[in-house]
Amino acid sequence: MNDEQRWASAVTAAGAAYERLPAGTGAELDAVIKQIMGHKQELVELALAAGSASICRGCGGECCLSGKYHVSVLDLLSYRIAAADPVAPNFGAAPACPYSGMSGCLMPPRFRPMTCVVFNCELIEGRMGPNERAALYERENLLREAIAQANRIAGSRLDRALLLSCDA
Repeated sequence: MNDEQRWASAVTAAGAAYERLPAGTGAELDAVIKQIMGHKQELVELALAAGSASICRGCGGECCLSGKYHVSVLDLLSYRIAAADPVAPNFGAAPACPYSGMSGCLMPPRFRPMTCVVFNCELIEGRMGPNERAALYERENLLREAIAQANRIAGSRLDRALLLSCDA
């Protein structure tokens, strides 16, 4: 099975698993996923305020290489909850991230994998003052707590790599 087939199979399997959740569990999970999406947006905004757009453009996104396994089941479910189509990965772009294009990440910040929103290189963090770094770390902790809560609600590791988690 190639990567495109594995992706399609994993997307189908994740959707089917979500549909099997009891109604109350699904609603509770949806609420937490919305919180997760908000935390991700806030983390990206803090990095942007420190100049990440120009820094990342200047280095060409070196930290974004080999991102094939970064997208989790939880990330995919966020698209479902937002009634949005997930990004179509380009697995032929390796070693570049299959979820990126010429202008950078193809995913809006709230849909990006946790790895992608919590990592900031030294150049970005170096532009942050102590208060900004503290706010960044606080948001990261809130994100991690919400992800752990989603895992507890679902009774499974939704934060594992999508391509490794589904019966693909």
